[in-house]
Amino acid sequence: MVFLHLFLLTAVCVFAQNRDFIPYVSQIRVESRSNLIRLTWLDSPDARGPVYIYRSVRPFAGSIPANIRPVVVRYGEQYYIDDSDDMENVYYFVAASDLTGQRYDIILPRINSISLIPGQTSQESVGSADFEIPSVEPVQGISNLRATQDGERVIITFNTNGPRKNAILYRSMTQIRTPQDLLNAVIVQSRIDSPFVDFPVPVPGLEWFYAVIYEDEVASGNMGIKPGVNATSTAVTVTSEQTPERPLRPIPLPVLTLRNTMPDSHFMTEIPEQAAAPLSSVSENILRGTKMPSKTPLTLKKPRVFAVDLVAPTGGEESALFQIITEYFVTFQWETARISLQHYLSLPRSKDIEARARFYLGQTLYYTGNHREALMEFLKIRSIHAAEANNWIEAVLTAMVY
Repeated sequence: MVFLHLFLLTAVCVFAQNRDFIPYVSQIRVESRSNLIRLTWLDSPDARGPVYIYRSVRPFAGSIPANIRPVVVRYGEQYYIDDSDDMENVYYFVAASDLTGQRYDIILPRINSISLIPGQTSQESVGSADFEIPSVEPVQGISNLRATQDGERVIITFNTNGPRKNAILYRSMTQIRTPQDLLNAVIVQSRIDSPFVDFPVPVPGLEWFYAVIYEDEVASGNMGIKPGVNATSTAVTVTSEQTPERPLRPIPLPVLTLRNTMPDSHFMTEIPEQAAAPLSSVSENILRGTKMPSKTPLTLKKPRVFAVDLVAPTGGEESALFQIITEYFVTFQWETARISLQHYLSLPRSKDIEARARFYLGQTLYYTGNHREALMEFLKIRSIHAAEANNWIEAVLTAMVY
């Protein structure tokens, strides 16, 4: 490992001297105050695409763990503010990319990767005395977005400046910080005004974040998202007002008949049956031309597979999972895949492989209509694959209330 770091540092010097190609950021710095962390760096002069920021509780070495989802920052900003309740051993890696989308995962310690360790003093860990958070300006007329929980409701309020435009409300189970985060969000409603009342599904443990963006920004792809301005920075948890003693459905009322309300003497004489009166030709023609409105079919979410499970392993417990995925899952044999995955999980598995297997099992349950069981599977893996699990939880909840 020491030899590898020396080799990478030597390569950096060679790149800098020859000025051939420098596909990485440099001069990374980290500083903290309270629960806020600010990263700064110098963008690559050659890789001028978006910058990808990775955070981990372990040092970055060799490769990036597959379960870490990056935050994307535009080229030229050269800073990012993160928040964390746990300031113990936080590690960052900033990767550059070019305009074609090629990302360069070149990990160079103290150049484009850094750690924040409480009590550590180094040239890279700057003191917090001069730590300044850039002032936040209103984005495209929307500001001061707030989401307040009120029983089973969430009340959305915000301020608008400038001409009246079509505002769209997004809801997500992860904080919306960048335009890429909208991929994990759902559109609640367009053309909203403040205040607006939302009714997310009250599931214990689920947290909701919101963002309000103008429609013309979405259409042009120029979406400026800033937490605390047009996106919420704190989560809202919705609780159900139902109690265990309260029945889910009211008790049916007894059927009311004339015999129950009138004396028996009134029913001594039988009433002859009346022949059914035929419809007129005009009424029959109207009924033939009348079509009952049909409900729009539910659009199912597309299946997802981790890239590591599409590559044949050399052996071990991953071989059986690879066989299930390639033979049944990717061929949409959902019932067979479900049974096979349940048998696979009946034996003890390593933590990472079990989480991936449960991720696929949750999808098969979703496609076979077992939505409640699918929800439980995705809730089990939220701590390991948060982004993917949240996306599927949203899809399952949508199917449950459809």
